[in-house]
Amino acid sequence: MSELKTYRISSPDFINPLWFNVARAGRHAAVVQADRTVLLNGHSLSLRDPLPLPGTAVKVWLNARGYFVCALESDLALEEAAQRAAVAADQARRDAQLNALRAQAEAFNARLTLPFKWDVRIKDVLSGLSAESWGDGRNKATVEHIHLLEAFSTGRLTRKAGDFLCTARSGTNGMRYTSLPSVWRDADDQPYQPKVTCKTCLVQARRWINIADDVAAKEKP
Repeated sequence: MSELKTYRISSPDFINPLWFNVARAGRHAAVVQADRTVLLNGHSLSLRDPLPLPGTAVKVWLNARGYFVCALESDLALEEAAQRAAVAADQARRDAQLNALRAQAEAFNARLTLPFKWDVRIKDVLSGLSAESWGDGRNKATVEHIHLLEAFSTGRLTRKAGDFLCTARSGTNGMRYTSLPSVWRDADDQPYQPKVTCKTCLVQARRWINIADDVAAKEKP
């Protein structure tokens, strides 16, 4: 996006404080006069830069450096349109990223053909519930765990309902202050469970991971 062209305007020799308080707030519509001035709230401001023909519609404001400037209304309209397009493009990129995260999570979790009911949860940390945090029980080291909704036992692996697959209640099973499943949201604000990222949970679950897709892919000519 090209830089907006502005035109320097000379301030009045004497500035009325009441006029200045009004003039410095926002952008004000004006029209270039035949004598190369711009009339702003009853004060004529002289143009220091050449402008198009008299009658040109402009907007006047006080810039960050403390100078009065103006710009063509047509240029401002183009700038605003470009800004709206940039915002829309950024939003589209964010939406695509959010939806891609959902697709990846659902595809990955669907491969976990576990022989028990489960959902995805985190091990809460108190620092993630403080006023200085997001209040969701997370910190930078938080991972997503497989959380059992029913008891399960096979071989030396025994878990109760409410345990994590990676750890039993007798171990570091986590306090779970929130006691709620992990929920992320896609671009349409629809909830879904995130991808399991706990390495220990995935090691325990490796015997039930569906590898049919991988085998089929390798057999393709």
